Amino acid sequence: MTRQAWLGLYSRDIDITDSDNVRSFAAAAGVPDPEGLFELSKGGEARQQLIDNTTEALESKCFGAPWFTVDHPVTGRREKFFGHDRMEMLGWVIGQEYKGHNPPQE
Repeated sequence: MTRQAWLGLYSRDIDITDSDNVRSFAAAAGVPDPEGLFELSKGGEARQQLIDNTTEALESKCFGAPWFTVDHPVTGRREKFFGHDRMEMLGWVIGQEYKGHNPPQE
């Protein structure tokens, strides 16, 4: 769904804050229950998660997007990654192969 929104914003100049557009992004991404997702996003739990994520980003000195923090599975150290070009390195740290931003469907 994020990819659909990104493409809408940067390729077609679509307002990604419009709820009808968000529904179309969800449909294009194959989200099974877009209305349930909307209801979930309106609740206090989602708001608290946003607050927690923002606090964590500020505490980790986040300076851009995309920003990823992961716990290294061997050392336990909190690793930080900035930028799409670091996805392969992030995958290496967590033991997952990075197959690109648009991998073939299996």
